[in-house]
Amino acid sequence: MKSSYLLLLAASLISHPALAQMRPPAFAGGIPGMAQFQAIQMQRHQARTLLYQEALEELRRNPAAADVPECPPGSPAQGMLCLKRPDPSPPVSAAVKPPVPELVSPKPAPIASAKPSAQPALIAIAEEATPKAAPTPAAPPERRRLAVLFGNNDYKAPIPGLETPIADVEKIAAVLRSHFGYDAKVVKNASKAQIIETLNDIAANAKEDDSVLLFYAGHGYLMEDTNMGFWIPIDGSVKTAGNWVSNKDISKLLAAIRARQLILVSDSCFSGSLTREQKVDYKEAPKPEEVLRKRSVLVFSSGGDEPVSDEGKEGHSIFAWSLIKTLDAVSGTTPGQEVWRTVHGRVTKEFTQEPQYGAVLSAGHTEGGEYLFQPQPR
Repeated sequence: MKSSYLLLLAASLISHPALAQMRPPAFAGGIPGMAQFQAIQMQRHQARTLLYQEALEELRRNPAAADVPECPPGSPAQGMLCLKRPDPSPPVSAAVKPPVPELVSPKPAPIASAKPSAQPALIAIAEEATPKAAPTPAAPPERRRLAVLFGNNDYKAPIPGLETPIADVEKIAAVLRSHFGYDAKVVKNASKAQIIETLNDIAANAKEDDSVLLFYAGHGYLMEDTNMGFWIPIDGSVKTAGNWVSNKDISKLLAAIRARQLILVSDSCFSGSLTREQKVDYKEAPKPEEVLRKRSVLVFSSGGDEPVSDEGKEGHSIFAWSLIKTLDAVSGTTPGQEVWRTVHGRVTKEFTQEPQYGAVLSAGHTEGGEYLFQPQPR
């Protein structure tokens, strides 16, 4: 009886708008100690678990409750929400293709002439003196830089709203445009349908030689008992997981994007579950010319299996602030792992969360692949 009473009490506290945020108050004495901070984070996670209890029970009964079907061949029916199918033979590498040998037709036998050809020596000399036109070099492939950033602030009660995601994605998009030359699109307060349709559009239009960066900032959740991770869009519900976006679908959406250079950055609770397939670690930085021939699918998350902090600096989450400062300082071609190392150092200096970096093998990542941040000349 006592545990049931406490559960009901906790649930009633969460439903109160002023308490649902579960953010720690401003710390008069500065950043709290490790034990205090971990206790606050655990309290917030327990509150979220109670908040999403009905949706989580639905997922335990039906693990596919949030999954989206793949689009049928051809154009999907109007109003149908589905995942674009991956290319049946996605590009694994961009190795230079050997030249196709030219087919030469056999020369016909010379026809006997009644008259000998005139001045054969002079003709041969003229042919040798005539310069041959040099072959026209093939134009290098166009490498577009495309970015889509989702920032979700305005959740429906009782899911608490967030303060920084929209400011985070707007600032990061500005850095990507000015410093790296990305065509960056910001989607504010995205629903599940908007997320799926936007990523489907990227999959339909991205080319092999493009560099694609995706960014999500908003609520997320990881079911520890089943290891199932989710993004929670603004139309997500605490009663059903139908409008949540599963990690399984995120992986399928990444697989459908043909670009060899592809990275997903996720700033949400428990986003580290996306990086578990393979950790990226190397002693020597890979050669850019070799990397660009490989299929690279990376995930850069703001935390591991812990809830991430909503607190930060200058109106941004601590992860976004660290990423902004790091990207703005990139001066040459820089592997994603090096960006991660710098961000990791900045974040862990301030908070206990651990940013993660890993490859998504299920989306087509190949050995030796890496994402390259290449600033444009200033």
